[in-house]
Amino acid sequence: MMVRAVQRLLFDSPISWLGYLYATAVGLVWGFVWSTGRVERRNGLFVFRGMPLRTFGRGGSCVGGCYLTAQNVTDEVLEHEAVHKRQWQHYGMLFPFFYLLAGRDPLRNRFEVEAGLEKGGYL
Repeated sequence: MMVRAVQRLLFDSPISWLGYLYATAVGLVWGFVWSTGRVERRNGLFVFRGMPLRTFGRGGSCVGGCYLTAQNVTDEVLEHEAVHKRQWQHYGMLFPFFYLLAGRDPLRNRFEVEAGLEKGGYL
């Protein structure tokens, strides 16, 4: 009973929404500071292209409602990243911690599996 109450408080709640909005604000600032390419809105994401490789992980990173990448913007990848956006909305600022706990191996990371390994370019 207590676990359910905590879940209702933290997940898909006003608290998680505030965390998502904060992460999106951070992503917007980071993207506008570092992006040298086109910025557009696709799949519900703010997509920042032309990011230096040191400013994001793997082929790109989703921070709140922002996707930061050099040029990895296929329709499939953006569908994958839109799932990560939804994960940010669900978990809020707990998402980065849960993601870290899930591990660096994308084939075993439940968040990457949920987003679709093939669409994310992992298969």
